[in-house]
Amino acid sequence: MTAGFDPARTMRPFRRIGLAAEHESPENPCGSEMRVALTPGGVKALVRHGCAVAVERGAGAATGYPDAAYAAAGAAIETRAALYRSKDLVIKLKGPAHHDLAHMDPGSSLLCMAHVQSIPERVAVADENAVNIVAMELICESPELLADPYVRSRLAMERILGGHHSVHSVPPVPTPAPDARSLAFVGFPADSYGALQYAARCLPRSLQVLQAHPPRPADPAVLAIGADELVEIAAAIPPDRVDEYRAGRTLKAYGGRRIHCLHETGRAGARFGIDLVLERNRHIPGPAAIRTTVLGYGNVAFGALDECLRQGVATVDILTKRATARPAVRRYLRSSDLIINGVELAARFRGTHYIVTDDDLKSVLRPGTVVVDLVGGCATNRTPVEPIVECTHPADPYIVRDGVCLASVWGWPLMGFQRESVERYSRQIVRVLLGEEHLINGLAAAPPGVQRALVAGPVLSRRPSSQSMALSATLGG
Repeated sequence: MTAGFDPARTMRPFRRIGLAAEHESPENPCGSEMRVALTPGGVKALVRHGCAVAVERGAGAATGYPDAAYAAAGAAIETRAALYRSKDLVIKLKGPAHHDLAHMDPGSSLLCMAHVQSIPERVAVADENAVNIVAMELICESPELLADPYVRSRLAMERILGGHHSVHSVPPVPTPAPDARSLAFVGFPADSYGALQYAARCLPRSLQVLQAHPPRPADPAVLAIGADELVEIAAAIPPDRVDEYRAGRTLKAYGGRRIHCLHETGRAGARFGIDLVLERNRHIPGPAAIRTTVLGYGNVAFGALDECLRQGVATVDILTKRATARPAVRRYLRSSDLIINGVELAARFRGTHYIVTDDDLKSVLRPGTVVVDLVGGCATNRTPVEPIVECTHPADPYIVRDGVCLASVWGWPLMGFQRESVERYSRQIVRVLLGEEHLINGLAAAPPGVQRALVAGPVLSRRPSSQSMALSATLGG
């Protein structure tokens, strides 16, 4: 065991906290990651709680938060060398350089985007130095939460697809047969995530989002769902129906991520892809003419869809499990100018199952096509896009193979959403520390949704049975 290690220290509340700056590290080899995990407002909340907070000099400067703002919030300003020492908890956005881990006190803890599936050596370094690592990207709801807007949107889509019942009807409408119809959203309200997921899981013949109703006569084989209609139906669902839906559902032991900027990741990747398509294909007159395909319908894909509509893309094909199966997926790949991957494979399928293959790159995708991978990965943690083995970085965001542009930026929000992502991260981290999870009280009292995110250190090693390590969610954040 590391010299000077006090086992009792790992169980104490976090009172001395350090906020570290970003430097070159395994995730940040070119030094392009310059965000910070907490805003001055986030630091002020911790100080008010009674914590002694130190901030590394210059940590927030690149995102518009000078040292003076942190000092005004009650923090001490320290050098990099001092920041990692004499702290109960160090908070950092991305994982640190390994030599910084070695400077931490034995028994102390690090809260960061650890990505140990992609950087497994980080676990060995942490264990060697008796440092506990809590991976931000693995902290999740426990049990899953179902917000009112999500439930209302989902129930509204049930009504639309059923087409014959009242919003008060119970039980929910049966799911349509997989090949019953094609679906098209016309416009897309911000609170329509539940509707999108329900529609996609019905496995329609096709699923699209349209900027506006097409000028030609309506296709009777396509059910068009207007944004106003969806909002109106969702608003009319009474609270007792929302409660009834929750009561009738078996909640998962673990729900969504508590710390993420998946929406900004999706928006940044889509914006970059649209710009790159227009740069590489001069014959395409503008965003409206870009033939766009989004793989998946989770949070990060929802962000990409949002940005596509903001930028004026006329039609987006959303590929469900039915559409991503072969050979059906090849039709979409062949006709697309922009392909955006938001699918994250389960651990058992990574490295063995692909939606976009190396063969597709050579024989299906047309030269000039842009493929944006929002999930990210590396040789030990593959994504559904086989031609992408390693992430790219903001300074060199894409490569070209067989005439196809491949982009998988590690840190997508750096491409235009730095400030928004910092603000979101800060709110979420403070919520986990001081809110429902009360992580500020230390690892001994941490709830299951935090315990599962403990990936290294003496607390993990003392558990009677090893926990299965969850995969990093989205490296693009």
